[in-house]
Amino acid sequence: MRDVSRATGLSIYTVSRALSNSDGVSTASRDLVRKTARELGYVPNRAAQELRKNTRSSVAVITASTSNYYYLDLMAGIQRTLRASDRAAIVADIAAEGVYSAETEKALVHDLIQSRTAGVIATLTLSSQSVKLFRDWDIPVVFVDSLPPEGAVAVPSITTDNFGASMKVGAHLADHGYRDWLFLAYPVRWSTRAERERGLREAASEYGATLTVVESENDPASAYAALSDCLDSAGRPLPHVIIAGNNPMVHGALLMLHDRGVRVPDEVAVVAFDEFPLAPLLNPPLTVLNEDSEAIGVLAAQILTRVIDEQVEAERLSKPPTPSYRPGDRREMNAELIIRKSCGC
Repeated sequence: MRDVSRATGLSIYTVSRALSNSDGVSTASRDLVRKTARELGYVPNRAAQELRKNTRSSVAVITASTSNYYYLDLMAGIQRTLRASDRAAIVADIAAEGVYSAETEKALVHDLIQSRTAGVIATLTLSSQSVKLFRDWDIPVVFVDSLPPEGAVAVPSITTDNFGASMKVGAHLADHGYRDWLFLAYPVRWSTRAERERGLREAASEYGATLTVVESENDPASAYAALSDCLDSAGRPLPHVIIAGNNPMVHGALLMLHDRGVRVPDEVAVVAFDEFPLAPLLNPPLTVLNEDSEAIGVLAAQILTRVIDEQVEAERLSKPPTPSYRPGDRREMNAELIIRKSCGC
């Protein structure tokens, strides 16, 4: 502010009020201050502002394509838990169209640090550099439905036993006698993909089935196109069953089957990962793996709240507010196979 004051000839008081958009400053002076500040490379330090307020009031939830219903129940659990500590959750979608980019992640992480977020709940694996930056700025991170990057051995995570869930699916499909399985999968950037595919491959091997993996970007339109291309290639017949990796994948698959007049489950069975409100209302009702994302959200928010409260107490005692994690902060939950009619039952 002294630099801007010196360059403009205005008082530090006027510069301060202009930069904070307060009253009592003329339009001409405000414009001059802002123009000079930009030329000098000044950026408001929100972290300092937040420290001055001595609050840790907002938590960022990093999602990856909010078209996935999984996040709606997850957010319900997070917000309900945070509300008890007078904190709020802010959603930051890192892949709004289902496509991830490292540049978007980097920009978002810098924005969250600048805004002095109290903590982060991340629904996809962030880069090691991002996690290091959060650690350097004493911002705690909890991963849900995803794993921390390699090396972040102490960082909390709430995941699902996706391998076991896939084995449940495989056993059920084998009971139906299905031997030709197609897994419509999102990219491996989402760490749940690996264990879901590994479980399906293991189940296919155990039950004498053939598994075809079709990958698309993480959105319904891409899933529709990828599945269409697979079925059109070399006149491939319909598989016995399509296993959709998540909500966007099943959305695209069901729309494609509908457009082609393919009857579910008479001509092809469909099973999907992740329960969502309309699943039992579809025709036929959809068989799903239910991860109970709301319960996962509650658990993640409880862990993050504890860590933040401990940081606040450390600051009160003039100690470093380094996030403190516990071994029990890493959990793996079971998923329930909800059997309806789309699988042939």
